[in-house]
Amino acid sequence: MSRFTSTFAAAGAAALLVAVSFTAGASTTASRDAATVAHPNSVAAAVEAPAPPPDPNGARPDDTVTPNAVPSAASPAELQYVPITPCRVVDTRTGGGKFAAGETREYYVAGTFGISLQGGKTGGCGIPEGATAVAATVHALNVSGTGGYVRAWPSGQPEPEATVMRYGSLELAVGTTLSMRSGAGKDLLVKNRVASANIVVDVNGYFVPQMWAYISSIGTVIDQSGRLVSVTKTGTGVYTLVWDRDISICAGFAGSDISGYIESVYTSGNTAYVYVYNNAGTAADYWANVTITC
Repeated sequence: MSRFTSTFAAAGAAALLVAVSFTAGASTTASRDAATVAHPNSVAAAVEAPAPPPDPNGARPDDTVTPNAVPSAASPAELQYVPITPCRVVDTRTGGGKFAAGETREYYVAGTFGISLQGGKTGGCGIPEGATAVAATVHALNVSGTGGYVRAWPSGQPEPEATVMRYGSLELAVGTTLSMRSGAGKDLLVKNRVASANIVVDVNGYFVPQMWAYISSIGTVIDQSGRLVSVTKTGTGVYTLVWDRDISICAGFAGSDISGYIESVYTSGNTAYVYVYNNAGTAADYWANVTITC
């Protein structure tokens, strides 16, 4: 199923600009090989946006204008929580063997690559590579000694002081939220301390940034949430935006900075098609704030 929605711009409405921060991987391919592959989101998010022209009937904005800075701290990222059927991503009993005391390992959590090799579900758990955290249950099994503790943190980041689990000589399961690296490659570092134990990680849901992007009149990305894979200007007033998931049953919305333009969004597969018209009903190039709601 696909959806088509239209948005009429309100006079004097200001552009909705949200600056986000999250740990992102690099970008050049969609493979999950941690050694050679970068983040699939090939469009880099900026933290600046140019101001719209004051005259709605004047010339369209110059995309080379120096943009106005938007402090990232002023607009923190808003994440969406997506629950899933509990799914295993790590089980050292069948993938990698027991953790030794003081040992650190790195794991995939999102995507499909490598999950089964670490004792998880073949094909992964349906977690998109844009996810920044997961709701998980961490298990300590077959403990040797009187007990120990587990730390977990995003790949590429320094080890934190906080722990996600302290376990005794008996088996233990703890529900927690695990922050992880966003993008292709391995997502999560896990360290076991003091005792040796098997570690199991089951995921119950994940957190992702909302899908939105601010597109210039020539089809470049001024800002985005990290969920946009690519954008192409395919005709006068026509922009094709590819996202990191199927949005066929999602609603798409687009709005211009000022009155004088009508913008519509059609969603199909992973793609949103944005159409821009002036008040005379003629296709026209213009900037658009695009939001996808699922």
